[in-house]
Amino acid sequence: MKKFDRRFFLAISVLTVALTATIFVNQIELDDLTADFGEVKADSLLASSMPEIVGGSRSSSSWFCPGVPGLDKSVSGEIVVANSAEVPITGKITFLSSDGPAVSATLVIQPFSQNIFDAKGGRRSKFVSAIVELDSGFAAVEQRIIHPAGNSVALCANKPSNSWFFADGFTGAESLFNILLTNPFPDATVVDVSFVTAEGKREPASLKGLIIEPESVFSLAMDEQGARNETVLAVIIRATTGRLVAGKLQHFLGRGRLGYTSALGAPSASRQWWFAGGQKNLDTDEQLVVLNPTDQDKSVSVAFLTGVGEEIFREPLVLTIPAGRVTTLATSTLPAITDGRYGIFVSSITDDFVTGTQDDSLEYIVVEQVLSRKVEKKTGTTVTLGAPFGAPSKTWTIPSGVPPVGGSLVVANTTSLNAKLRFSTIGPAGLVAIEGLEQIELGAAGVVEVKIPATATGLQLVLESDAEVVVQREVTRGQELVGVSSVLGLPYRSTGISGQGNK
Repeated sequence: MKKFDRRFFLAISVLTVALTATIFVNQIELDDLTADFGEVKADSLLASSMPEIVGGSRSSSSWFCPGVPGLDKSVSGEIVVANSAEVPITGKITFLSSDGPAVSATLVIQPFSQNIFDAKGGRRSKFVSAIVELDSGFAAVEQRIIHPAGNSVALCANKPSNSWFFADGFTGAESLFNILLTNPFPDATVVDVSFVTAEGKREPASLKGLIIEPESVFSLAMDEQGARNETVLAVIIRATTGRLVAGKLQHFLGRGRLGYTSALGAPSASRQWWFAGGQKNLDTDEQLVVLNPTDQDKSVSVAFLTGVGEEIFREPLVLTIPAGRVTTLATSTLPAITDGRYGIFVSSITDDFVTGTQDDSLEYIVVEQVLSRKVEKKTGTTVTLGAPFGAPSKTWTIPSGVPPVGGSLVVANTTSLNAKLRFSTIGPAGLVAIEGLEQIELGAAGVVEVKIPATATGLQLVLESDAEVVVQREVTRGQELVGVSSVLGLPYRSTGISGQGNK
């Protein structure tokens, strides 16, 4: 009993320090940082590995999309480019494929508007990915796939990386899990790919020294790589030469999962991960999948944000993730979590106990959330990568908005302060507040789901807050299918909408 008590109070202390440290960092004003360190240092201190809007701090931006199927006529893909500035944005879009040369086209995005491009670029290739290069930091880009098993929205990366991680893969019941490796450079990239199953880590010789040809897309069907019928399957990609972009396509066919999802990988592990869209009810099965890609065991704390401070610590969770392994936490079975919405904060507490910063010389964890919603005998599954360290922001955008039916934004307050939220659209008149959503109160460590009215559907959305938050979008999967497709919004960094500031 004494041993349990010690662990209980240690867990409370760990979670308290972790949340306090995070809150402290999130409350730092960007203006204060600029005054003390200069704009470049401020950006680096709050830097996040997730895609973001760079605003006025940069005169151009690049976006690397994870890729779409190119041969299946029943599947279509779109690249959405949104302009929140009052001047036109120009640039080019380049399509890379698994067999054929790159093809580029110029583009112009008029002020306060969106353009939608065919993600296949007219190519007939097994897989196609797009690169969008623009002359403005106020652009936002995302990828959409319209699939018979469910539509999916994915973020596009701001830059290539020499490492990529996928915590949740799944080939159970012959489900399809494809990794797309895109090399946007004129020189070849060489990568090593390993994966982790319930049995442990595997490093097949056939996946070492893979050559990704210049300006091309290389695909890996994981069931053909010795990972067939695996319900636990994480993938680790490390480039030994060059950099690349990695995305995944998942078609779930059974074993508790049905549907289709596409996503960008995590370009780095992080000491913290935030999720706004936690949910518990009789129709929802939720899991957190945690990958430890390092060679050391990691201790991880899991806190649930419900807006009631003492509830965060009612049943603190401290997990040990063995080195090179995956741990799955079935949050739906935890008795201490009441039904309804909540946010989730996962933090590595192994390295230097808990600090408010991330040491880039160290590697941490990767966390994804799996939600399967069930209605009668129908199931819809979505997988969401969390928002990593540095991602919480006061301004977020949703480039393509939400559809006319079944679209909402879920917002988690990552601070100990009450927040006021303002939702707006960007249309022909510029930034316009949505009637009835000009000022929504959100308590400290609280979560709110906001339904977007039909008058605002299809337009680029903007959320402004006076405290740092994380925003997750949920949209229907189409074809009258059960469940939603879930993806993070895009945070603004350094400056807000059209240079008006990020506060």
